[in-house]
Amino acid sequence: MNLLKKFNDKNERFVRFEYILFFSYIILAIIGYFAIKSSVLNTYRESVSEKQILFIIVGFIIYNFILIIPDRTFKKSIPIFFILSFLSLIAVLFLGTTTYGAKRWIRLGPLGGFQPSEFFKLFLILYLSYILSYKSKKHFYFSSILVIFSAILIYKEPDLGTTFIVLLIWFIFIFLSGKFEFLWKFLFFSGMAAAPVLFFFMKDYQKARIIGFLSPEAYSSGISYNVIQSTRAIGSGGILGRGYMNGYMNLGNFVPENHSDFIISVIGEEFGFIGISLVLFLYLLILLRLYKLYKISYDIFWKYFYIVSAFLLFFHIFENIGMNMGIMPVTGIALPFLSAGGTSTISFSILLGIATKGAMTNKNIKR
Repeated sequence: MNLLKKFNDKNERFVRFEYILFFSYIILAIIGYFAIKSSVLNTYRESVSEKQILFIIVGFIIYNFILIIPDRTFKKSIPIFFILSFLSLIAVLFLGTTTYGAKRWIRLGPLGGFQPSEFFKLFLILYLSYILSYKSKKHFYFSSILVIFSAILIYKEPDLGTTFIVLLIWFIFIFLSGKFEFLWKFLFFSGMAAAPVLFFFMKDYQKARIIGFLSPEAYSSGISYNVIQSTRAIGSGGILGRGYMNGYMNLGNFVPENHSDFIISVIGEEFGFIGISLVLFLYLLILLRLYKLYKISYDIFWKYFYIVSAFLLFFHIFENIGMNMGIMPVTGIALPFLSAGGTSTISFSILLGIATKGAMTNKNIKR
């Protein structure tokens, strides 16, 4: 009987495995690797593609490891990981290295930099899901102090885009919980009123990005150069693209940072409208599946996690592709699984691993 029970349990976990999330994730990671490899061809950054394959493998291993962690152990460890990610933001102040005028990374030797704020977004979603599901309002208010302090630390790096995401994640939890109606209304209207004032407290380059977004043609050789070159690269790809490693704009290095922030320009130029459509289709599959899991979940913890994770992914996708096409300001927000970068690749792999784990939890999903 015990053997039969074990067999049935394993078979049930096999049926519950999230194949849509898994295969969409794998295909996107493969597309990302080959796009990065093309973007750094014959440049001093050729090692970036070699590192990226390592990051993909590490992310894949962690993805699978998460699936075997007992649910009880997993949830108990959430506060610990949140505190560690919070402390890593403080560590950046003392151990961080400055790149392009920003102190966001902790150097890890030949592997490059570790960006704590990327992991913080993930653990913030987990932690606030945990607090609102199992703890009192008092715990949430204390957590909110940590969130605000964390946002200040990230803003000081400076990283305005991630600061905005962190505060928006916090606001979404306040709104979704239904427990803080006055607070979310106060924050919403205060934020709307303060937005014009905040412009005057921004760094000069942050102001320049907004000005360049509003009038790109007027700054085509300056602050809007990257965006204009990116839109040209995407447009030149047409329907089918110029072919892999045949992109004129890509191989000529006319699009700066085309291995990271502007990776979609490489896909658009070399694989055309079809290539970008495939990427968007895979993202849509992930987002729709996360929303479906949110709808059919019993456990309020998982409901919070699924819907806010879907928002995080959507925001990254919309902002990154939008800035590549000139309809959103440049922020440096990574495109999940496609942009080069170990921290981003691994953190989003963990996010989908956790989402898959939730679907495999016996008491979580309505069947």
